[in-house]
Amino acid sequence: MNKVLMTIKGSALLSNTWKQELQILEDGVYGETLVVGRRVKMHLPYESVAQVNISRGVLTADIEIVNKGGAGNLVIKALKKKDAEKAAELIEQKRIEFQSTQKQGGMNNSVADEIEKLASLLDRKIITEEEFNAKKKEMLGL
Repeated sequence: MNKVLMTIKGSALLSNTWKQELQILEDGVYGETLVVGRRVKMHLPYESVAQVNISRGVLTADIEIVNKGGAGNLVIKALKKKDAEKAAELIEQKRIEFQSTQKQGGMNNSVADEIEKLASLLDRKIITEEEFNAKKKEMLGL
């Protein structure tokens, strides 16, 4: 089940639309936005979030979650300023965590792939066992 980390609601009175809601989930953000005058439900996973912008007004703030694809940004209007700032911080934190996890996974996979290639060279007697072990220790940082 996708855990809800934070839910914030905008003011229907101040947004001139409907009472908008943003949910920050474990795997991304969810909300409704207006597209050509229609409500559209949108889920953006953290891998698709390019950045988070806050537009601060006199009474409220709007939050825009920018889609890396360039289209379909999620905009929630008429939020309390503190809520919008907390939401932006949480989204940014989760986005960075996701990127960090992806990079670590990619590094581990590439090191494992390189060791497999070295093992293949060892099996074909292209490198010696000493060369294999030395390079493996170097790649693993031992």
